[in-house]
Amino acid sequence: MFEFTIQHQQIFSTSKTTVVDVMKPIAIILHGPTSAGKTSLAKALQASSPVPAFHISLDAFVTMSRRKDMRSDEEQRFAYHIHCDNLRSTLRRVVETRFDIILDFVLRDEAELKTCFEVLSVRPTYLIKVYAPLDILEQRERLREDRLDGMAREQSSHSAFQRSYDFAIDTSMFNPEEGAAAIRRYINERAEP
Repeated sequence: MFEFTIQHQQIFSTSKTTVVDVMKPIAIILHGPTSAGKTSLAKALQASSPVPAFHISLDAFVTMSRRKDMRSDEEQRFAYHIHCDNLRSTLRRVVETRFDIILDFVLRDEAELKTCFEVLSVRPTYLIKVYAPLDILEQRERLREDRLDGMAREQSSHSAFQRSYDFAIDTSMFNPEEGAAAIRRYINERAEP
């Protein structure tokens, strides 16, 4: 296995100035309820990244199985744990590289969240709350074929989304590119040299 030990440069631009910082690869966790705009924001962050970045999403693993094919709650729980195991395994592999990580998930299980945070703890990690007002979430949810009605309402009030975050983005106020730029500015202001 080839080990990367060279730190990479991150370049952040604003309309007024360009700042260059040398730093270790980072992890950005986008956390929030369904239809909040996490995936759109993750893609915008990845597109604007000055270094290669992996966009890792729990949804990529969840879509490997179909909930409606599960014959029992037990099978659903078992599939969920397989998805979380796959997510953690992927994170463990990518965290060893020099690539930035953009993690996008709705994860509400505290033990699973804690495990993901532990895996990412070897690099600077930023926990970003991604949200929108409930009426906007529900409107977006109705436009998505892959979401059941009521998911946004149920998830938005969950205690997992009431935690302390490093930064928060209301996606009803920004398009994905503007949201990504705001997150990059926040990270740049706190970057470890």
